[in-house]
Amino acid sequence: MAKKDRKKLADLLLWGLIQLVTLPYHRFFTYNTLKPALEIQEYATRGVERNSLDRKKLHSLLCGWRTRKRDELAFVSGVTITAIVTASFSWPVIQDSYWLASGVWYASLMTSVCGILISAQQVSLLTLVGDLPVDPLAASSKTIQRHLNQILIDCQPPIRDSDEAAHEYSQQWVLSWKQIFTWQCPMMFFGYSTLLYFVGLTVIVCTPLIEERKGPTINVAITYLVASGISWGLFAYCSLGGYRAITLDGDPDDTEIA
Repeated sequence: MAKKDRKKLADLLLWGLIQLVTLPYHRFFTYNTLKPALEIQEYATRGVERNSLDRKKLHSLLCGWRTRKRDELAFVSGVTITAIVTASFSWPVIQDSYWLASGVWYASLMTSVCGILISAQQVSLLTLVGDLPVDPLAASSKTIQRHLNQILIDCQPPIRDSDEAAHEYSQQWVLSWKQIFTWQCPMMFFGYSTLLYFVGLTVIVCTPLIEERKGPTINVAITYLVASGISWGLFAYCSLGGYRAITLDGDPDDTEIA
């Protein structure tokens, strides 16, 4: 196999792995974190310059990313699985269920709490960085660079001369997977906390099957498994394929500054 083909296969496998790992929160990961970062990277180097035609587009992308990220963090902080898990521990059926159910629910509770904490950190960071000016031309190059540093990294080596202005416009911004991972962490915690909750619920309902009990509870477990299979199948279909035709910020070629 040629080197180019091996790289293509490796990229395909990596993308498949990313889709699988992010399945519980795939829509949020794609449209609130990864796709905005890729679009910002495309315009970053040219859009920093004040007189660039890409300044307006870069400004729009950064503002859109901040808005979506704030909404996402508010969702994670406000709609938490913590209260649901805590309330579920009071169910009488927990005492007779397989031990794994309680263990998974405690893991769900801890994951949810971690998601709330890191969400609060990121809300604080967005507040400290501040909003961009409404007018794209009113924002200084350093202000735009400060916002870009939240998502991308400058791979240009440090300057050794005094021509800072020349260096300012020679920066090469590239995607930072470390920062992509960090910004998607709140939704990752929330997504997996929800998934762990349903795993625990499945163990509780299916305890008669695990312990080979007899009676009507077997029928309840089978009905639950069928409904769960259909529901999660539709969820996976919608998450992975239902939003592919949606764009984030209009026509990507609309970069002319009036």
